[in-house]
Amino acid sequence: MKSYKLFCTFLLAIVLFSGIKSEVYSQWTLAGLVSNPGTFPSISVVDQNTIWVAGGPTGTPVIARSTNGGTNWTAIPTTGVLLEVYCVWAVDENTAYVGDGGAAGGAGGNARFYKTTNAGVNWTVVGNTGGSAGFFNGIVFSKTMPSFGIAQSDPPTGAGQAYYVSVTSDGGATWTPTSPPGFAGTASAQNSIVVIDNLFYGFGSNTAPPAFIYTSNGGTNWTKSNTAIAGNFTSGVAFSDDKQRGLVTSSTSLPNMARTTNGGANFTTVTGVAGLTGYSTIKWIEGTNTVYVSSNLGASGVIQKSTNGGLNWTVMSTAGLTAVTHMEFKRVGTTVYGFAVTSSGAVLKLTETITTVNSISSSVPADFKLEQNFPNPFNPSTTINFSIPNSSKVNLKIYNSLGKEVTTLVDEFLNAGSYTAEFEASSDLTSGIYFYTITAGNFTDTKKLMLLK
Repeated sequence: MKSYKLFCTFLLAIVLFSGIKSEVYSQWTLAGLVSNPGTFPSISVVDQNTIWVAGGPTGTPVIARSTNGGTNWTAIPTTGVLLEVYCVWAVDENTAYVGDGGAAGGAGGNARFYKTTNAGVNWTVVGNTGGSAGFFNGIVFSKTMPSFGIAQSDPPTGAGQAYYVSVTSDGGATWTPTSPPGFAGTASAQNSIVVIDNLFYGFGSNTAPPAFIYTSNGGTNWTKSNTAIAGNFTSGVAFSDDKQRGLVTSSTSLPNMARTTNGGANFTTVTGVAGLTGYSTIKWIEGTNTVYVSSNLGASGVIQKSTNGGLNWTVMSTAGLTAVTHMEFKRVGTTVYGFAVTSSGAVLKLTETITTVNSISSSVPADFKLEQNFPNPFNPSTTINFSIPNSSKVNLKIYNSLGKEVTTLVDEFLNAGSYTAEFEASSDLTSGIYFYTITAGNFTDTKKLMLLK
């Protein structure tokens, strides 16, 4: 009887608080400042402490590194790097790659990408495009297959001609230049590179309508997929590591973006990032449904976050700063460390806990089922397993004892199967009884869990 009364009280509380949504995200704070970053600086995140920024005014490379979470920045020597740079990928505090724009001001030419293994004491040219129109848009390694990466450039002999993509499968020890086919009148766009693994990777175009150019079979075939948004170039591309769901923005599409659920074959227009305008960066955190989008313009925070693969967005404060040109993230377990750089050289920092849902089995279960969390009591994390016999839109939420929503663990369409979701209590949650509720199709169930600090 006591259990029944407690459950009824909980249901009543949910009704009373049904109009309240408590998705309280961590916010971006000012970490530090990089001097003279140029108009379009780029950023790379090794871990919560080590970050690299690269850019520079016309004709002059500027590369900086922080080893204390962005608070202090050290100028990296650039002897051997001939021009300002437009992309950076850091491996550790000593090893990094940068790529230039082929000529001063990014005008295009025999573009080069460089590597240092001693924090800039020496830079070596890893590869160059030849031609008169090369421009390195990005050097990106896979988050799930870190031995694989690409360096991507505009077509060296002009728009519409063959692209330059250099590929490494051994963590950067060796690189193999390739020549993906060109598409009429099309080059590519800075920091619009996405690499899921050695089979699926691609980049954005620089012509209207904005397009995503990609391979799903390791470079054997390439496809140009036009998006459903307006704009002169593709400024942001992000994909889930399921290789099916992706998001694309253009130079002028915000607050609209393009979304695909079939690996880039088709795109539809979606809205939701109200308040953001200008070119943007999109980053999808591997192994999760968490996506971040930034823009260089906006009135009340220029970064937004989605926890359901880009269907809904929430504004994040950015310490009053705008003009974000690039951002990057490092996931360590259920903690995400994010850093963003602005055209003024201000570096923003984010640390927050995210939730993940993973498939346990694709075998079709007989019934809907919500398991008891384990361990229970827990501190600070616990696992919740559930099963769905039919493909369904699944919603799994955590509530406090008053029925107020604490967080959403799952909010997406899932195929029939068995899944696990992890809940990590934030530092502001106190010890006590909490509840978790699943809704899948017509099935709803609630169980309680105990946080014991």
